Amino acid sequence: MTADTAEIDARTIQRTYQAVLWGSGALTAEKRTELGDLLRGHIQLLLPEVAVYEPRMRGEYQRTTVHIITRARRLLGKKDADVWDLAVQCRALLTLYLHPGPLEPAGDTVTESRS
Repeated sequence: MTADTAEIDARTIQRTYQAVLWGSGALTAEKRTELGDLLRGHIQLLLPEVAVYEPRMRGEYQRTTVHIITRARRLLGKKDADVWDLAVQCRALLTLYLHPGPLEPAGDTVTESRS
């Protein structure tokens, strides 16, 4: 975890994106706004955590991570970002956070999986 971020609560993040992705699709406008705000917060917490590991990743895993980071940053910049898109990016970032894959050596020790 980086020094300037709060603790990541994976279960809470999963429940939030699952409410959108696995929900009935009939979310009220109020619920969509609430979930969108929560997802934005989760993405803001996860982005710096995943970005720390991106330079140490390899091959397609690294290229995919760059794409996800770029897309998530763009979504955060859009006031009218769709809650579904936020949920998809949040799920992707959490997956990368929990399972960064094989990492190139660094000065500090990092585990390859947080699950």
